[in-house]
Amino acid sequence: MTEKLIEQVTDHVYRIDAEGMNVFLIALPESLTLIDTGFPESSARIVEAVRSLGRSPEEIRDILVTHCHPDHAGGLAGLKQATGALAWMHPEDAQRVREGEAFRPYETSPGLKHQLFTAEVIEHGPTTYEPATVDKEVEPGETIPVAGGIKAVGTPGHTAGHLVFLWEGDGGVLFVGDAANNVEGLDLSPIYESVARGLEDLRALGDLEFDTACFAHGAPIVGDAAQEFRKKWGKR
Repeated sequence: MTEKLIEQVTDHVYRIDAEGMNVFLIALPESLTLIDTGFPESSARIVEAVRSLGRSPEEIRDILVTHCHPDHAGGLAGLKQATGALAWMHPEDAQRVREGEAFRPYETSPGLKHQLFTAEVIEHGPTTYEPATVDKEVEPGETIPVAGGIKAVGTPGHTAGHLVFLWEGDGGVLFVGDAANNVEGLDLSPIYESVARGLEDLRALGDLEFDTACFAHGAPIVGDAAQEFRKKWGKR
């Protein structure tokens, strides 16, 4: 089945199909906020999706990037040029984006499907992209002053500077990045810089309250999403 270019997840959150992953848009009357940027070739598709809502790309004032991998940060340079938006990231991964370097050494998650995906997709994918300016560095626990306030939650298992973003609007929406995926049910991502720390991160997310979880890979969970995380991984 062909994915829709853009679809509504909650009252103000939209999922954009960036061909191979999801990016998300918080659409408020006064501004647009983009979560992640896809691969470099995703930029035009994301702009098209924004225009399909009757909005202009210049209304995107802020781009929050979960981490430095190429499917999340690769399109940042192009989208900054198209929008003039400020980019926000954790300093650990921001430095890699400024250099256009995608990966640190990583571990593959347990299980044959993760091993196959890593060998067949990640290891054959891009490891660099066009460097981009990151305007604002964000530490875990900070509230980013956009869209009424978005809390940055440190989840360094996937990458040292991976952030999950919690928006309190629409009943609470968690933008998970690659802390987990929901491709064939709620699961680990294929790779982490530390799988053990990644599991700790997921237990910590179980302490939060959010009604919706939006994943870079896989379908959103809409309704009681925090409870689904607790069922899968428990709490700290």
